[in-house]
Formats: sequence, C-alpha cells, structure tokens
Amino acid sequence: MYKNKIIFFILTVVIILFLSISLYIVKTLNNQISDNSILKPADIFPNEDEYIAYVQSINIPGVTFTVCQIEKGDNFWKIAKEHNIDIDTLIGANPLWESIVAKVDQKVVIPSQKGVLHFVNNLNEIRGLHTLYDVPENNVLTPSLFLYRIKSLISKMDKPVAVYIKDARPITDVMTPKLAKQFALREMFRSPLGGRLTSFFGGRVHPIFRQWGFHNGLDIAAQYGTPVGAARQGVVVSTGWMGGYGKAVIIQHDEGFKTLYGHLSSIHVRPGQHVKAGQFIGRVGSTGWSTGPHLHFTLWQYNKLINPMKVLW
Repeated sequence: MYKNKIIFFILTVVIILFLSISLYIVKTLNNQISDNSILKPADIFPNEDEYIAYVQSINIPGVTFTVCQIEKGDNFWKIAKEHNIDIDTLIGANPLWESIVAKVDQKVVIPSQKGVLHFVNNLNEIRGLHTLYDVPENNVLTPSLFLYRIKSLISKMDKPVAVYIKDARPITDVMTPKLAKQFALREMFRSPLGGRLTSFFGGRVHPIFRQWGFHNGLDIAAQYGTPVGAARQGVVVSTGWMGGYGKAVIIQHDEGFKTLYGHLSSIHVRPGQHVKAGQFIGRVGSTGWSTGPHLHFTLWQYNKLINPMKVLW
C-alpha cells in the first residue's frame, strides 16, 4: 500500500512537471516574436545560401525539398516540368529571387509537390494561413509542433517556423520588390494556348533558313486545330495574312500592350472586335514560315518587344 502511494506520488510529480514544461515552452515560443505581420524571407535571411541551408533542415511531413544547380541551357520552366510542378511552386519556394531569368550555378529549391513555403512568427499564426492563401485548412502542412517547440527551446532558434501550403499560389507580399513587380505583370495575362514551349524569345538558328537570328516571340506547339485564346482583354486591330507569320491576329491592350498570334489555321475574330481574356480567336495551324503546327506569340509594350515569358510563365 505504502509502495503504491509512492509510485502514485512520483507519477503525479512527473505529470505536473511535464505539463509545466510544455506550458513554459509554448509561452516561450509564442513570446519570441509578437509581431503578426506577414514575414518577408528577405528580412529573415541575408542571402540565398543561408536560406537554402535553412530550408534543407526543415522537416515537414508530406513534403520534401531538394536543391538543384542551374546548368547552361536550363530555365525555371524546364526545371518545373522535369519535377512535375509549376513555375508558381518554384517561386513559392524561392522567394529571394530577384528575376525569373535563371543564371548558371544558381541554386534552386524544389518542393516535392505544388504549393508555397511560408514563414510565420509563431505557431499561433498558422491558424489563418488557409484563408490568406484561399485553400482548405488541411492544406497547411506543419512540422511536428511538439518537437519544434522542444527544438526551439533547446537551441534558442532565432528563425521563425516554416510551413507548407499545399496547392497554394505565391503572394507578392513575401517576394522581393523586383520579383513582385514581375509577378504582378504576369497576373495581367493568361496563356493563349496550353502546349509545349518549343522556342523562346532571343537568339536562335532559324528552323527553316538555318541562319542565326533573333526570335521575337515564343513558340507553343499544339495539335492542329487547337483553340487559341486572347492573352488579355483588348481590341482586335488586325487580322489576316502577315508574311512569315501566316494567318495571324494582332490585339491592342491597355497600358500600351499589344499581342500577335501567328501561324493560325483559321481566324475567328475581326478588326475592331472587343475580346475578353481567354476568348476564342483562332485555331493552331502551320501557315507562313512554319515547320509544324504551333502558335507564335509576340508581345510589345509601347512598340517595344517584351519577352513573353515575363507575363506567361
């Protein structure tokens, strides 16, 4: 009987100590940073190397992170496709980017599934993230909260907690100013065609004339007859045969933007017609100087050529 009382007393003390320590850990962690504003990774990490090192130490059940290094000829769209994710996911995992132009030897964080990596000041802020990113609540993947609290207390971590928002799109609030500006520009447009990117903006050997020259747009391959949509709302200013572009459409948009859709098999709009973003304007073809069915897409702003990848991604 006396022995049982001793055991009961010891268990009671252990439970009380455990609860006290847990409460202390929670208070300590939640009081580390009281500011509830959205954190910018650029304010937390002084450079990309430190950011990548921290991401590699993250343990969030349901998602893993790998790091690759850009090689000559690589671009972010190619990397995204190879890993079965999209460019939004790469941006969401690499918020310190200043540009969407890949540089040789640049390191890129690659999540195992689509979503966004987000940092919060403390664990209480996790509750509202699904609203911020407009996803179901169970899409917010978190580390083991108890283990995180223990680790934070022991190591006196000075970095906020990282969580992963599955299937979310990145928000400009956490990006660098330069990247946020490019991302906002992209929000104005939509891809005119879902297909395979076969030739990018810039220097290349012409597929027909076999001469080095400048390619003033983006080629998107798709099956003959695939519908093509307007990249943004605007007014059709020209349609018909346009030399090497074959059957083509030109649309004028706000802010001085203008788009051209070339090599069409058929045209389904007329000059002066107002069109909405995504509205059907023609079908994929191979008219003009073309080696197969695809869409040639050119973008200008105030008559200056713009790389379409800056808006289509």
